[in-house]
Amino acid sequence: MKEIESPAMPAMKYGYAQRIVLFFCITLVCLIVAVLAISIVGRGEVTTLSLRISTIIQDVLVFVMPPVITAVMVSTLPARFLAVDTCFSLKFLTVATFVMLVSIPAMNALVVWNESLVLPEGLSELEAWMRESEETANASVKVLLGGTSVGDLVVSFLIVAVLAGVSEEMFFRGALQRLLASGSLNPHVAIWLAAVIFSAFHVQFYGFFPRLFLGAYFGYLLWWSRSIWVPVMAHVFNNGIVVCSMWHSQNAGVEQSGDMNNLGIDSAWMIVASVVLVVIGIGALRKISLDERKEM
Repeated sequence: MKEIESPAMPAMKYGYAQRIVLFFCITLVCLIVAVLAISIVGRGEVTTLSLRISTIIQDVLVFVMPPVITAVMVSTLPARFLAVDTCFSLKFLTVATFVMLVSIPAMNALVVWNESLVLPEGLSELEAWMRESEETANASVKVLLGGTSVGDLVVSFLIVAVLAGVSEEMFFRGALQRLLASGSLNPHVAIWLAAVIFSAFHVQFYGFFPRLFLGAYFGYLLWWSRSIWVPVMAHVFNNGIVVCSMWHSQNAGVEQSGDMNNLGIDSAWMIVASVVLVVIGIGALRKISLDERKEM
């Protein structure tokens, strides 16, 4: 089966290294502005409202503005560069969503495995810091998703699922991955490098590997579909499941937890079936993309 070409890249300005440096400089400036704005909003007691406002500011200033500004500066066709003007097939999106659904058991197992990792004794202080950072991040998420009403669910879904899905995909796939792939770098390397940065940016070591594979999957969705909206919707779907799950848990008064030692034979078979179905689904996505290229 022949290789699939990457999304059409419009004519670019500046050199390859210059484009990447420019993107990170713009991101740094926007990050500084966001930090200043968030520091004003976050004065006083941390509440669900203040965290929601801070999250919106962060997503817009840090994840949306840099890609848009960079696209306008380095490309003759900014919308084409960000892949926001490209249509996608319903068949491709359906299979992409199917893969997300069947991957849940395998991803849950990967999450539990990642959370159970223990560093060597010599790095005990580093591990303690990472555990503390993880707990702080989880506590912030619980405050952000606070509230048990339907209104709270809708607001949380719009911020954590929709806004985060759009903004993060614009940044990591629409801009970063596309910039990395705009030179001589192998597309696969660009996808995985963007996924590594995507996962590391969240600064949550005990969720690094699940987020890494998720980021790579979103990257391939962009590469195969040529449209940023497919990984955006996949990202929204993934975050939406988390939002709904946490909202349901809060209403039911149930604490979400996982333990690899509690996985029985049925769970193991479910994980194996999940992996097999994901592989089949990814193969189907690649074939659909190839077939659609032939029809163009």
